[in-house]
Amino acid sequence: MRRAAALARFAPSSRVLASSFFSSSSSAVEASFSARPLLAFRRAMCANPMHGYDASRAGTCEYTDVHYPDPLDVTVPRKMQIADAGYFRDFGGVTRFSGPASTVKCYENNPLVREALGEPGNGRVLVVDGGGSMRCALLGDNLAGIAVSNGWAGIVINGCLRDSEDIGKMRIGVKAIAPHPVKSSKRDPGMREVPVTFAGVTVRPGDWIYADMDGMLVGGPEKFEL
Repeated sequence: MRRAAALARFAPSSRVLASSFFSSSSSAVEASFSARPLLAFRRAMCANPMHGYDASRAGTCEYTDVHYPDPLDVTVPRKMQIADAGYFRDFGGVTRFSGPASTVKCYENNPLVREALGEPGNGRVLVVDGGGSMRCALLGDNLAGIAVSNGWAGIVINGCLRDSEDIGKMRIGVKAIAPHPVKSSKRDPGMREVPVTFAGVTVRPGDWIYADMDGMLVGGPEKFEL
């Protein structure tokens, strides 16, 4: 009996327990109501695919925000192709460029690269499928200089280039796999204005190319608008 009485002295009364319960419940409810606007904002931002979108930047991120809106785990027709991540490096003095594609398909020979860049570029992008060869360069500073003079917006090479330090000072966008000091042969011209496939994309003559340090996109013959 004495032990029960002692425990009773230290046990909180039902009135105290009820008061504590309602006090803590009230605090939890108030915290919940005060947090609701923040939670709603966070949920809205996470659910909004355009969060952080800035059309004035006109980079590959902005183009994918607008023209590649469906989640990756949804199988739907897409009007934009995205080159494999990490496939290219940037070598030109310009890292963000775009324009309709002109194509060359060749292997360790670059006569048609010279021929193409010797023509007026009119803001186009020369896309060269060199078969991914790592044995020689398909572009050097002389051809890159000709491209700048003739108004080409950029050059994309599935292969190598050389004179990379000098090309890095030129006002033109250039993507390639790697630098290589050896020049190419001149015997096999290859083909011009044919579809080319590499880095997980297929480029057809006239397709729009969009490139920057985040990657390379391939669209159709109509320019994407932001």
